[in-house]
Amino acid sequence: MAASVGLPNRENGGTRCLSDLRTSKARLSLLRDGTGLRRHWKGTLNMKSNQNSQSLAKRLTVFFGLAYFCQMIAQATGVISQPLDFYFKQALGLNPAQATEYLAILTLPWVIKPLYGLLSDFIPIFGYRRKSYFLILSAMAAAAFAWLSGLTAPAQMVTALLVSAFGVAFCDVITDAVMVENGQTLDKELTDQGKEPVWVKKFQSTQWLCASIASLVAAFIGSRLCVWFPAHQAVHIAALVVMIAPISVMVVAWFFIKEQKAKINLPELKTTARGYTSVFKSKAIWIVVAFLFFWNFSPSFGMPFYYHMVDNLKFSQDFIGNMGMVGSIGSIVGAAFFGKLLTGRMNTKQLIILSIVLGTAGTLGYLLLTGHMSALILSFLFGIAGMIANLTILGLAGEHCPKHAEGFTFAALMSVINFSTQLSAIIGSRLYVNVFHNHLTPLIWVSAAFTAAAIVLVPFLPKPVEYSDEPKDGSKPDSKDSSK
Repeated sequence: MAASVGLPNRENGGTRCLSDLRTSKARLSLLRDGTGLRRHWKGTLNMKSNQNSQSLAKRLTVFFGLAYFCQMIAQATGVISQPLDFYFKQALGLNPAQATEYLAILTLPWVIKPLYGLLSDFIPIFGYRRKSYFLILSAMAAAAFAWLSGLTAPAQMVTALLVSAFGVAFCDVITDAVMVENGQTLDKELTDQGKEPVWVKKFQSTQWLCASIASLVAAFIGSRLCVWFPAHQAVHIAALVVMIAPISVMVVAWFFIKEQKAKINLPELKTTARGYTSVFKSKAIWIVVAFLFFWNFSPSFGMPFYYHMVDNLKFSQDFIGNMGMVGSIGSIVGAAFFGKLLTGRMNTKQLIILSIVLGTAGTLGYLLLTGHMSALILSFLFGIAGMIANLTILGLAGEHCPKHAEGFTFAALMSVINFSTQLSAIIGSRLYVNVFHNHLTPLIWVSAAFTAAAIVLVPFLPKPVEYSDEPKDGSKPDSKDSSK
């Protein structure tokens, strides 16, 4: 035991004592020197900072995964999607155009997403800009689903769904805001240490992975409800199941979101809002808006395809759900393929061209739909192509957001996408019913043609550097900056 405290003994001949003594003198000399003392404490603080950052990142990763999983489950395209289609067709006898138009209003909460960001950024509730909104709006969505579980009239059902959509869409924006805020902070710490920033990408990867898994789970649950229960009961039970999702978001937000209290800052809100208006004075922004609108505006055969599968192909609700699950697996594969093989090897314009080619080919592939096996293969391939296109769209929108207005501009561009997608669904359903007389083949050709035509606009897309450094006042950057 004496040797453990540096006393001489027969085995080491006192060398350990001398070694310990020299080490102690060296440390004392280091600490007496001011530079050495600062280095000592700086290293200690950096170690503690890294530990705290890692802990925060792990907590946020869990939160983002759970939040996106629950939000995907709770959307109108989630668990309740197939039961709702089943109810509108079987119980109410609506045609595809009528069913699509009933649900069109549900796009409204997703079109006004920039408003949610402004409210959350500048008008805290009970002193909090994020947590309070999560709790209130998740509770509102849960209450709306509980209300839906007892409704049968289409107008009342859509009203309940609209209320739930406002809650889910608002929470989606806040989730992204928390991701951007914390991701940029953590990435800045890595940059300051000379490391590559990775957390924003990791958080987004986690979000979309969990969203794809949620889509698979939603397809499974929704299809089983349609098989096990009559149409009206399937919707009511789906509403009760989905109600669990926003309640879960409330719980994870309460425990995982940590933020300091803030005060209402209306003057800054007004000033920032005026600055945001200058974003849309940019010609480059409008070119991107036009492209995103046209790319997503291809007359959709989503609802008509459901009717076609039931009436013409005689697919069961169980098999339609299996197709959804296979499509979700394809989405997961597409996300992995995009991240591992495409990112960093192709620029955005090349990815857009690839997405257009894959989208056109995938759409035309449905001309070969003849039975169950071909349906599963097409669902898988379309899931891959759809995810690649989706991630490409997100990348395009993100690259063309000017500084000082990234969040607002990104939300606005996503609103354009949501609006054009819903408009294409309405037009596609009307063409299917009123023009093509319930024949899917001509609608497939029209949809593929619109998708392919988007390639004409690709050469006109601006480079992000052309205006990403524009000041908030809308003035042009100097020539030196423009040439970078």
